[in-house]
Order: sequence, then structure tokens, then C-alpha cells
Amino acid sequence: MRGLFFRMKRTVAHLARFRHIMAVLVKYGFEELAGIMARRFKVGLGSKGLPSTRREELAQSSLARRVRLAMEELGPTFIKLGQLLSTRPDLVPPEFIEELEHLQDQVKPEKYETIREEVRQQLGDYPEALFAYIDPVPIAAASIAQVHRARTKEGREAVLKIRRPGIVKVIRTELEMLEDLAALLKTRMKNARGFDPQRMVREFAQAVEKEVDLSRERRNLQRFGKNFADDPTVHVPEVFEAYCSEGILTMEFIDGIKPSWVERLENEGYDLKALARRGADFVLTQVFDHGFFHTDPHPGNFLVMQENVLAPLDFGQVGRLSRQDRQLLQTIVLSIVHGDASKMLGGLERAELIDDRTDMVELSRDLEDLLDSYSSLPLKEIPFGEAIGRGFDIMREHHIEPPRDFTLMLKCLMTIESFATGLDPEFQIIEHLKPYARRFSFEQIKPSAVFRQLSRAAQGAGDLAGRFPEDAGAIISKFRRGQFKIHVHHEHLEELEQTLGNSSNRIAFAVIIAALLIASSMLVPQEGTVLGLITLEALGILGYLTAAVMGIWLLVSILRSRRF
Repeated sequence: MRGLFFRMKRTVAHLARFRHIMAVLVKYGFEELAGIMARRFKVGLGSKGLPSTRREELAQSSLARRVRLAMEELGPTFIKLGQLLSTRPDLVPPEFIEELEHLQDQVKPEKYETIREEVRQQLGDYPEALFAYIDPVPIAAASIAQVHRARTKEGREAVLKIRRPGIVKVIRTELEMLEDLAALLKTRMKNARGFDPQRMVREFAQAVEKEVDLSRERRNLQRFGKNFADDPTVHVPEVFEAYCSEGILTMEFIDGIKPSWVERLENEGYDLKALARRGADFVLTQVFDHGFFHTDPHPGNFLVMQENVLAPLDFGQVGRLSRQDRQLLQTIVLSIVHGDASKMLGGLERAELIDDRTDMVELSRDLEDLLDSYSSLPLKEIPFGEAIGRGFDIMREHHIEPPRDFTLMLKCLMTIESFATGLDPEFQIIEHLKPYARRFSFEQIKPSAVFRQLSRAAQGAGDLAGRFPEDAGAIISKFRRGQFKIHVHHEHLEELEQTLGNSSNRIAFAVIIAALLIASSMLVPQEGTVLGLITLEALGILGYLTAAVMGIWLLVSILRSRRF
């Protein structure tokens, strides 16, 4: 019966959650999608439509805003998904990015008794036995964790980031449902270019799995601490490892001011221009020098300390860049600076990002139009964020899919530009980027760098030559044994398999119905009983009724699928 029943764990929680999702979709005007879900998942929709007044309200809201409001009402997992989508301008149009960036991950905090028990399970004892003091009232609460002030027995001021009890199980359950929803969307979005909902959900699942593991965030924090140990303009909070676990992260408390409190910073004598430069340097150093970066450097993830020192916070999500990624960024920056579209096109080709469907002539023309619009501007007046945003539009149009972390890095640069201009309206990140890109170029042609590249190439060639006889022998041996196989992947084969499965199920039902009708027709005229309990005539009539019910069910199924 494969393909006839929905292939998911049909728990009561799943069904109740699906009904809630469908109700929210209807509420925000996505009735068609809710109806598709109801038919696909065999879950009652419950609501037949919206009042006319509600329809008028929805007509005044944009599609992007309705998506954002629906995600907020659907809760933490969907909010996290929306926040992830807001970092993917290569996949999501600008109007949706703008709305999804407004998603707020603020939820009601857990009761302190529950948090107290979680600390005992994670660290082996209750917080009052481990710390000299802990504030039972959290200073922040989000969907995955909440934060409490504390003081260690050594007298150090600290903050505890404590994972919500049971949140891992809740998220994994909702991820299962999201995977099924994504599979449904994919079948309904066959012509949607450059957007694969199943791939997005897989990326989201990986990102959330990392975020709920606070030991991973601890390691990220320690790595940033080492990377910026010699930088006096950046202070990375110290980790108190004795009080850490997979579900708890304890770090140094930072007494500082949020960068968004511009008026307070001015009144207290901070240098806003210096803070803008230091914020940009903090990100660009990560990108070009470390290849390891904080993916969301918005003002809420920093505090400003004395002497204009920046303290970054929240290291749950980080990105990694290969040397090839950094070379591509360097090419893009210098192409914008020099207005050289052919250089940018060459960089995309070297990075193997050009799709078979891409029209190279049209792509070249669009890149030239993009760069020509800024060619008459002085370098300091080139709006980097706008140029990158238009670049993402071109990528979507021409089927260019950069690596996920490369996209996150570009979004990170756009975010830090906004951070810096909020402090210094005259700040131009393109001027700040230029020396980093050029320095990276010079490092590539240093004798030591060239020698390393040649050494790696020679070593790779030597390894290939050494393995060639063995690999060739293995291939020939498989040919001789008839074990040589070629695997071919056919696009949309799963959809064909599902269609054939549904068809075979319907044919099987039709055969069973026909058999029941024939058998019943033969039984009705007969006399006698079965085991002395039921007459053959009654058994035949029962067969007719069963065939009628199955026939009606099959007809309704065909009509609801709208495939004849």
C-alpha cells in the first residue's frame, strides 16, 4: 500500500499540530495550500473559508507580510526557519527578506524551578550549590535557551545560557513535519527556479541541530577568543568550562552598552566613527584572515565596552570559508571597484557556479548593466549593500547557486554595513573592503604561497600517479567479473515513482471491487449458510455493500486529486 498512506509517524501530536498549521494558513489567506495539506495528509481542515471582512484585511497586506505573521503565530521552529530564510537573498526575493528580518524570537521564560532542575541534570548539582549567586529572573529568553546572571564561587560575574528542557525533542518532531511539508511543496513548485524547499529544510535542520548543542557554541566562542587574543579593539567573553555542558554555556558577564543606543554612546563620550570602523574590521578580519566568521553581526549581538572596545555575543551560528570562497569574494570586490564585468564573470566560472541553464550572453549583459550603474560614482559613494542585493537578483535569474556559507558571508557584510552606518552615516564599507581584498591578492602571489600551492599540486599529482595502476586494475577486475556499474540519477524520478504507486493502488482497488461484484453476483442466487451463521444471499449482499463503499471512496479520491 506504499503511496496510499502518508509515510510519517501518525501520532496524535502530529495530527493536532497539522490542524493548527492549516488553521493558521487559512487565517492568513493561504487556503489553497491548507486544502492541499488536508487532502495530502488526510487531516480535516475544519474551516471552509474566511469571512469577507477578513479577506478585505488580508488584501491590504502584502504576501511577504502575511508569510511573516503566519510564521510568528506558528511558533519557535517556524520563526527559526524564517530567520534562516532571511539570510538567503540568493533564494528569497528582497521584499520577503525585509519582512522575515523582523521576526522576533522572544517567548515566555521557563519557570525557575524547571531551570533549576535542568542545571542539576546538566552539571550534577543544583545552581545554589554550584554558584555563589544566581538570579532566578532571566535577563533574556528565546525559543531554544534563556540567560541568567550568576556569580561563581571564585567571585567572577557570569551569565548562564541554559537550554530549555525538552526543546530538542520538540524541535526534532517539528522538523519531521517540516520535511513532509517541504516534500509536498516541492511537488507543487516544479517550475520554481532556484528554490528547493527540501534542501532548505535540510539546511535548517542542520543549523538548528548545531544551535541546540551549546557545547558547539562553547567551542566557537573559544576559537574566536584565540583568533582575536591579540586584538585590543575586540573582547571575546571568556568561557568558564567548569560550568559548561551540552545544554549549558557559562561565560563572562559583559558590562556594556548596545551599539543601537547611539545617543547614550554619544553622551558618554564614545567615538562612534571608531566603533563603526572596528565593527567592519572585526568582520573583514574573520572573512579574509580566518575564514571563520560570525554569521549575524547585527547590533543586538554586540556590546560596547570602555575604550571603544567591541564585545561580540551569541556564537551559535558561524560560517566557514574555503580559500576558493575568499578568492571569489576578492574577485567580486575588485570587479565592483574597477567596474570590470568580465573579471566577475571569470571568477564565477572558476568557482564552477555557472549552471548549464545559464545564458552566458544574458548573464554578461546583466553584470555589465549592474557595474555600469556605479561606474560614474566615486568609490566611497558606491552602495555596497545595494550592489550585492542586485547581484543576488541576478544570481536567482541565471540559476547561480553559491555555497551556503558564501551567501551567509555576503549577507554578513551587508549586515555589518548597516551596523556601521548606524553609528557613522558617512561610513562606506567598499573603501574598507578594498585594502583587505588587495592584501589577499598579494598574499596569493607571495613566493611562499606560490611554493605551497605548487607543492600541494605536485603532491596531488604524485598521489594520483601512484594510485593509477591500482585503480585501473580494480576497474578492469570489475569488468571481468561483470560487477562494473554506472549509476544514473534522473530528475523527478521520485515524482514518477509516486504517480505509478498511486496508479497501481487505484488499479488494485478497482480489481478488488470487480472481484467483489462478481463473487457477490454468484452468491446472491445461492441457498445455504456459511458455518450456520450467515446465509450465502446475505454474504453476497454484504459484498455488494463493501464494493459500493470502496467504489465511492475510490471515486472521491480521484476527484479530490483532480487527476483523471
